[in-house]
Amino acid sequence: MPLHKTEAFLLRTYALKEADKICVFLTKDQGKVRGVAHGARKIRSRFGSALEPFTEVALSYFQKEGRELVSVSSCDILHSHFERGARDVETASAFSYMAELLTEFLPEHEPNERLYRLVLATLEAVESEDGDLSLILRYFESWLLKLVGFFPDTSHCAVCDETISAGESVFLTAEGTPRCAACGGGKGFSVDAELRSIIDEMFRLHPTAFARNVVRPEHILKIGEIN
Repeated sequence: MPLHKTEAFLLRTYALKEADKICVFLTKDQGKVRGVAHGARKIRSRFGSALEPFTEVALSYFQKEGRELVSVSSCDILHSHFERGARDVETASAFSYMAELLTEFLPEHEPNERLYRLVLATLEAVESEDGDLSLILRYFESWLLKLVGFFPDTSHCAVCDETISAGESVFLTAEGTPRCAACGGGKGFSVDAELRSIIDEMFRLHPTAFARNVVRPEHILKIGEIN
């Protein structure tokens, strides 16, 4: 069995038998990986506090051909965000939500280094305590969808393929298909020019910078509805 070494974020764990844990990692070069950490539930576990949510670790694991679960060999802390998450309920809930999205949404063993960098940048924004947490979450949701190809491109109409100018509204179908006013007939979920500008800025800025913006509550809600 070959030994794999990579950087990873611990997303969540599940109890297995009396002493073990199933761990879900987002790795830098192998995407989402599930593995067994033997003895992780023991009081004097060799893993220590490395298996806490959103702890960035240097991960080593063995993967046997045909096995869904890898065997975790070592897990050394590079950076822990657990203390920040444990400081208040709102941040803990945000971390849990992010972990749920990544765990349920991503396929197994599909590398996506940009997604790894997104998680790193989002956690840096949360750590900074210098912005609106709800904006940081909308940023994370939107970028996650963009990186996997599901966030609607509001710059072009999917029907006539014409560019939709920055000052116009875009109308999304129930499936998220963008249409110009002429093709959409003014029907569907309206994304006005101001909201389009906010979304464009979101895809240009680091989340720390974006979260410092003053965005009206209705627009924060609408970004969530698009996602």
